[in-house]
Order: sequence, then structure tokens, then C-alpha cells
Amino acid sequence: MGTTLRCASCGRTEGNGPNAVEVISCQGMKWCASCAKVGQTSQGEKFISMPSPGRMYEMDEDDPLAAWQDCYETKPKRRILVKQAKTEIWRAWELWDGDRTNSESMFIFFGWLQRHRPYFLTFRNKGDPWQKVHSWLVQHEE
Repeated sequence: MGTTLRCASCGRTEGNGPNAVEVISCQGMKWCASCAKVGQTSQGEKFISMPSPGRMYEMDEDDPLAAWQDCYETKPKRRILVKQAKTEIWRAWELWDGDRTNSESMFIFFGWLQRHRPYFLTFRNKGDPWQKVHSWLVQHEE
């Protein structure tokens, strides 16, 4: 089985299926259309503004170190919009294969987000991101 192209930031893959994402080729590299800073020239050509997260890498599974390197320099390369973060976190919660039966499962999931999907936590927020994510997860479960 060969490796697939996977976005280190959001974990989506190139191709078809529920975890697929549109891929943009720019200067010989492939980028995730969901995470990368995509711009467009007056002639309609797409380009990637640097620095940008969302580079597609050949890997079989999520690599937390690759996610951090893809998303951050000394600060986030790009912030995710709050509305998009909420949607992506709900999607990740649905796909997460961790145990959801105990009372600490949402906190464990938040730790998983910090390691594997740090881009989802770059949204602008006054206060602790855990509180916001927890409220979203409670809302999603209702």
C-alpha cells in the first residue's frame, strides 16, 4: 500500500471520500485548499502566500510534529476563522476514534487537537481556547 498525500495541518487527504480536500499545485508543490493562504491574481491564477500552512506531505498517518512544523513559526502562520474552527472541530470530534464514554473524553480530545490539529486552535479568542472548544463540543452533543 502506497503513501497518500495528507495535509499536516488538518489531516485531510488528496482524492475522494469524506476526508478529501481540494489540492492546489503551486511552484511544484501541492497545498491543501482548506488550510493554505490561497490568493488569486487579476488573471485568475491561484497562488500561495508565504508563509502558509497546508502543505501536502506523503504520509500514511498523522504526525504531530509535522502538524506543528506546518502551522507555526514563532506564531501561527495563519489563523483559522472561528466559524470554520467550530465546524472543523465538530468534524474531527465525529471522526475521532477515542473513547467518548467517560467524563474526561472532551478534555482528552482537546489534548489530541493540540498535538494533531493545532491549526484548528489558532482561532481568535478572548480567554482559554479549551473553554470555547468545550462549549462547542457540549453544544454539538445536544
